[in-house]
Amino acid sequence: MHLVIVSPFPPAITGIGQYGYHITRAIANTNEFSCITVLAGANATPTSHPNHLGKTKLEYCWQPGQLKAPQTIVARVKEINPDLVWFNLGASVFGKSPILNLSGMLTPMLVRRMGYPTVVTLHELVALADLHALNAPGGILAPMGAHLLTKLASQSDVVCLTMRHYADWLSSRGVDCMHIPIGAYHEPELLEEEASQEFLFFTTLAPFKGLEILLKAFENLRVEFPKIKLTIAGAEHTRFPNYASDLKVNFNSTHNIQWLGQVAEENVIQLFRRAQVVVLPYTASTGSSSVLYQAATWGRAVVASDLNENKRLARENNLQFQFFESGNIESLQNSMRTLISSPDLRKSQAKHNFNSIQRARPTAISHHYMEAFNRAFEKHKNRK
Repeated sequence: MHLVIVSPFPPAITGIGQYGYHITRAIANTNEFSCITVLAGANATPTSHPNHLGKTKLEYCWQPGQLKAPQTIVARVKEINPDLVWFNLGASVFGKSPILNLSGMLTPMLVRRMGYPTVVTLHELVALADLHALNAPGGILAPMGAHLLTKLASQSDVVCLTMRHYADWLSSRGVDCMHIPIGAYHEPELLEEEASQEFLFFTTLAPFKGLEILLKAFENLRVEFPKIKLTIAGAEHTRFPNYASDLKVNFNSTHNIQWLGQVAEENVIQLFRRAQVVVLPYTASTGSSSVLYQAATWGRAVVASDLNENKRLARENNLQFQFFESGNIESLQNSMRTLISSPDLRKSQAKHNFNSIQRARPTAISHHYMEAFNRAFEKHKNRK
């Protein structure tokens, strides 16, 4: 059987692209498909990016920001004529504008109407998001656009959601859903903690990620802990291209801050190896955070804002985080102080989360996807 996967993909390390890479690898390891072709999306066609996916074929055939991306994907699917198509999507994977993403979200529906079983993983449920806090485009029409985008993305045989709350919400509206947590990208490894007192911020850089709040809290903490460090890693968000550079200028006098920008996939583990504490100061969120799972995978303690998404993720996966009041610099500073000054607390949290992540190893997540694929096959047969 031939599986086609449509997803953003490295070398650009975005949360959804990184997820697509690792789930593709896990699915390939099941040996359930004789052929897998990834129709990958990247901002520019890579010329020398290594393919670490073995026999999996990798085609960079579309780019975010191109209005013709849906037609390109549909045409290529028709040429390949696969047995199943899996779409790995988020609300903004097709570009900056609502029009680009609404047209892009038509793609699974078009492929399904062509007669192919389709499965969509939807990482963000923007219909439930705080659009104002996310600086979502569209003005007063943004809520209408969010509901339309969610409805379009749900026009497939099976929709997979990375948070149970989202799956329950869509299921109650008649959509065939499965909850599949993001899980561990690698086999869990409890990394030894290094001596350096280092915090890690690792995500796309945008105002709603709370980086400015973190920088202020870090600046204040250096008075008490002059040796602490902060590593900031991740690409700029497509909608906020100057956000990171402006912050670098504003905080250029604060010492011990390292700005890494985009990090190659093979170097991500080193970010967690060096860090003692991972910080997620988000002021708004659209879904589950892969960084929280990666911290659990490699045994790193976490400070996280008390957004509903973060608290739900903790409950759904039996994870422990040091929560702080979202948007509150003093609260963040106190939580950072608590963890950086308490090795025993860091170790306790990390060990608990490491034990919990064992239930979401790559093999377990790939098994869930095979269930979703089989369900899509059955629905397809029943339509004939």
